[in-house]
Amino acid sequence: MRGLYVHIPFCRSKCGYCDFASAPGTPADIDAYLTALEAEAALYAGLAGSFGTLYVGGGTPSLLSPGQLRRLFSAVARLTGPIAGLAESTFEANPESMDAAKAALLKEAGISRVSMGLQAAQDRLLKRLGRVAMTSDFAAAWAALRAAGFDNINADLMCGLPGQTDEDFRTSLDFLLGFAPEHVSFYALEVHEGTPFAAAGVVEEPDMAAGMYDHGAAALKAAGLPRYEISNFARPGRESLHNLNYWDQGEYLGLGPSAASYLDGERRANSPLTAAYEAALSSGNRPPLEYSERLEGRAKRAERIMLGLRRAAGIELADDIFIEFGPELERLLAAGLIERAGRRIRIKEDKFYVSNAVFREFV
Repeated sequence: MRGLYVHIPFCRSKCGYCDFASAPGTPADIDAYLTALEAEAALYAGLAGSFGTLYVGGGTPSLLSPGQLRRLFSAVARLTGPIAGLAESTFEANPESMDAAKAALLKEAGISRVSMGLQAAQDRLLKRLGRVAMTSDFAAAWAALRAAGFDNINADLMCGLPGQTDEDFRTSLDFLLGFAPEHVSFYALEVHEGTPFAAAGVVEEPDMAAGMYDHGAAALKAAGLPRYEISNFARPGRESLHNLNYWDQGEYLGLGPSAASYLDGERRANSPLTAAYEAALSSGNRPPLEYSERLEGRAKRAERIMLGLRRAAGIELADDIFIEFGPELERLLAAGLIERAGRRIRIKEDKFYVSNAVFREFV
């Protein structure tokens, strides 16, 4: 199953922790961008009909007007066919730009799944994060999506935030579970270079976040949302098919600035610069690349192990791969970071928070 990712590089304002390719944009900026996106999609007309999943991310896709959304979905459908016919189609939204009319439009277009950020249930923390939407906005947007008929909604939740207490986190978790989400993406704060938080000197607090993370993972499991990937928890049958394809080393096409693709054994990503992206496509050229590489041999097998270990179930390996990566696996087993049952290896349930220590063995 091949996946299609479409990037919308616009948002109302930049959140402090965000390291994605996004920036504020006017309606005219969005219209110009959609023209470039249509041109890039046309370059892949030969792949039309080969996609099983769709993910529209950003940025803030829900920032688009109804007319712009229809234009976007029309361009997408030229590659996917009727969106409603896909195995899964996900649309990212921010609460402040999701209302009843847009929710109904998404449903009409065939979108089957919506992903929306909560992050925390305290307005003071949301303001500290640079979020536009407050807690009441999230509740209103959630109600609009349910009223439109969406029965598969993901919510993002964070821990380890500046000024966040254990009580804050537990209150946020209880608040979110009160909406009975089908899926939760749960992250500890990471401060990346180039983000507003990094510029402001905000630092991570991993010891504080670790306790919240462990409590959150256990609480989500108890609420019927077991972990199926490092940061993702879902009710059985509601796991993200699009993301599972990534972790299975499946093929995908990414459209838009910074969007990554994996086709015919080649990994590549477009430049994150929207202006350069638009300029190239308006001149009839392909968008500039940020990188391109072809993984083969040991490097490809190492990546397969890393991607497989992201999943709670782990990965089943052939005997020759156990031999090839024997030293790395023995070190991880001795350190108590992974466990083995027959030909399957997996990260231990209580070690997902330090999973980067596992992945470093395969880089």
